[in-house]
Amino acid sequence: MHKIFRSLASLVIIATLAISPAFGIHKKQLTKLQEEQHKAMHVIVEIERDANGDPLRGGLCTAYAVSSHTLLTAQHCDLNTNAIYIDNTDREAIKSQHVMSYTITSKTYDNQDHVLYVISGITFNHTIVLTAHVEVPRQGGHTYTWGNPAGIRDQFREGLVTGSMPNPTPDPEERETINATGIVYLIAQPTVGGDSGSSVFSAEDGQLIGIVTYGIDDGQLAGVYAIQFTQAQLDAAGVK
Repeated sequence: MHKIFRSLASLVIIATLAISPAFGIHKKQLTKLQEEQHKAMHVIVEIERDANGDPLRGGLCTAYAVSSHTLLTAQHCDLNTNAIYIDNTDREAIKSQHVMSYTITSKTYDNQDHVLYVISGITFNHTIVLTAHVEVPRQGGHTYTWGNPAGIRDQFREGLVTGSMPNPTPDPEERETINATGIVYLIAQPTVGGDSGSSVFSAEDGQLIGIVTYGIDDGQLAGVYAIQFTQAQLDAAGVK
């Protein structure tokens, strides 16, 4: 059977999403908010290595800064490493460790395919708002995002929430597994490997409403889960 679900952490390089004209706040206010959100978007690469430091597997994803030292991305992007490369996609340099990596000092999961990385050695000057009460996507709502599909940097896309569906049954042929349960919200927009971890925003008010997990039916739809971090988790990760 043809696989219709494919999680988006590419084993080589990965990315994001987009906006529509239905504005719930003043357009100038939304534009200013979007500028800050755009600057908060980053490309991340993780490489799992053996005892000799040789690469075993790796992936590129999109992440957004939610505090000066914290990134939000998809949990399935998380590999068995605490080293992370930020805004550098030079594969050969990364594989040979000839480019600087940063250290993930803590990882916090909401068990809905979302993770918060606290990272040392870097400061993020631009952030998006993450709270313990994130709204879910609503059918008919327009969305927008920036990301790095297939490793192509900094791509902006718009989408439309088409509805939702039950949590998919895991495909035994898929190497990756998704730690999430419940409803998957569907967004009509092109979705490619590398879009994993892309933050999805409502075009009505610019608020965060999801993180990309799936590309469905060859990437015609994006699938996202509800964000469910508790206030205690956000406090521990330094998210104000």
